[in-house]
Amino acid sequence: MFLEKLLILLQIKNINKCILFFLFFLYSCSDFDFVYKNNGTSSELSITEILITGSSDDIIRKTLSNKFLLNEESDGYRLSVNSKVETKSIVIENDQTASTVEIKYILEYSLFDYKKDCIVFKEIVSTLSTYNSRAESYNFGSDLSKEQVTEQVIHDNINKFTYQINTKGNELECINEG
Repeated sequence: MFLEKLLILLQIKNINKCILFFLFFLYSCSDFDFVYKNNGTSSELSITEILITGSSDDIIRKTLSNKFLLNEESDGYRLSVNSKVETKSIVIENDQTASTVEIKYILEYSLFDYKKDCIVFKEIVSTLSTYNSRAESYNFGSDLSKEQVTEQVIHDNINKFTYQINTKGNELECINEG
């Protein structure tokens, strides 16, 4: 009889320990955050219109549309972007083929505030990267590598611009164009 009561009491204590462990586990994970959030490079800026001129305008337009809120109903901002790409052969082999190529994107950003009727932010951001071309003639892999590097350079450039806009916050004032 005593042994049976002791076993029941020990089982209850084990169940309590399990419940306490489970509650502790839930509480310790309650403030869990993901490391790779994409919210760090997005902006709450209300862009009404995005104008892009220059090279790779479709990639730039798609990336900017994902980063900024497009709100055509409000009188927010107009973002004008002029892009220019420069490619340069870095390593040239004996047969005059380029094995390493540098891609540099220069994007000139101009942010116009419709409410203030002036330009509130103007910046030129340049980013560069390299890729290796391993073939002497046409190679699908080299073209794909160039495409991926081009997209990454554009994303990096836009992320730099977004960071600069986010650090300014609500302190966007009219600038002199002179």
